[in-house]
Amino acid sequence: MNKNIINDEIEQAYTLLAKHEVAKGGIIKKTFRGQISSFGAAIVMGNLLAAIAYFSEKGGAAVERQRLMDIIYDIIRSRHTNEDMPPDLFSYANRKKKKGVSEESSCKEEILNAAIAVKLAMNLYKLEKEEDHAIS
Repeated sequence: MNKNIINDEIEQAYTLLAKHEVAKGGIIKKTFRGQISSFGAAIVMGNLLAAIAYFSEKGGAAVERQRLMDIIYDIIRSRHTNEDMPPDLFSYANRKKKKGVSEESSCKEEILNAAIAVKLAMNLYKLEKEEDHAIS
């Protein structure tokens, strides 16, 4: 975790939450916050590729959690403007894994930094429970 990088990414994460329609009208469903927290835990406790694959599909989730993967990947792509980037976060992480442990480790940190920035940016919006009652 790199606090300076996370701080740099919060503003971009805030904008991307609205662009990807996670935040609508200044409000985010509380479930999205739970999903981003679960994603971070899945990476730390488990396997990076498995976590990305799981969160890249909606499955039985109450929200479209794959939007969070798109936001994280947009943040990462913005840091690699001069590189040929794969089409999605899973492909990016898989490419890094194939390059070795060092590349995979830096990729994992990069993804965690972006995920933390997204979670922190969510604090700038109001959270809404599923019953449509906004809370501060």
